Amino acid sequence: MKLLNSIKLALVAVFVLSLSLQTFAQEKPEEVLYLDLSRYKPELILPPAPKEDSLERQMEIQTIKNSIAKLDQRQKDLAVRDAKVLSVSIFADVIPGFDIEKLPVTKALFDKVNYNRTQAKDLAKDYFTIKRPYQTDATIIPCQEPVKSDLNRTYPSGHTTFGYAAAVVLANLIPEKANVIMDRARLYGNNRIFCGAHYSSDVAAGEVIGVMVGNDLVHNKKFKTLMKKAKEELAQAGLTSALASKKEPKKE
Repeated sequence: MKLLNSIKLALVAVFVLSLSLQTFAQEKPEEVLYLDLSRYKPELILPPAPKEDSLERQMEIQTIKNSIAKLDQRQKDLAVRDAKVLSVSIFADVIPGFDIEKLPVTKALFDKVNYNRTQAKDLAKDYFTIKRPYQTDATIIPCQEPVKSDLNRTYPSGHTTFGYAAAVVLANLIPEKANVIMDRARLYGNNRIFCGAHYSSDVAAGEVIGVMVGNDLVHNKKFKTLMKKAKEELAQAGLTSALASKKEPKKE
């Protein structure tokens, strides 16, 4: 009887262990939260979005229409391309030789950036639940076919939160390219207006959250360790001269 009980206990232990291993295997490596989400309460960091019947909203709608009307084909193509890309690869436009597919450490780092900014921006999108421009004005045709899950979630712009969060981290990794990186983030955000997908207030709010996320990440102790490895990879690829292993000068 004792032997039978021992065998049963052993089988239970093996079963529990296998479940734990399966759960661990299903976890995605980028799904690590480095942010303190209590800092991202939407009502404390963002103003309410303009009301649909307000003059401010009417002016924003007109801005979208005027902007789209003035775009040349190259600008339209870039807006469409940016709408389809939610990746740090957008900065290849301004950093010669920056191919994220050849930089596995850096790519893994920005997967974590994307996961963290998603948690932060979803708090705001779920809190405000504002209609998209093309829901309010049928004459605005978005550059991409709308998806049901995107409806009533215009504020803040998710693409913009990613653009600025990624830009802040990348600018810290490649400081000599900081100006062009941040400028590309601005264009990435504005392309959401040019695409008919967002109001200017959405983009402004996305910038606020994106910069917050980026700054919180670069000051997080664990994330800084990952950044150091990414910076070493970027240095080896000749993309930055700012080596992560550079030692601080000794104090006399």
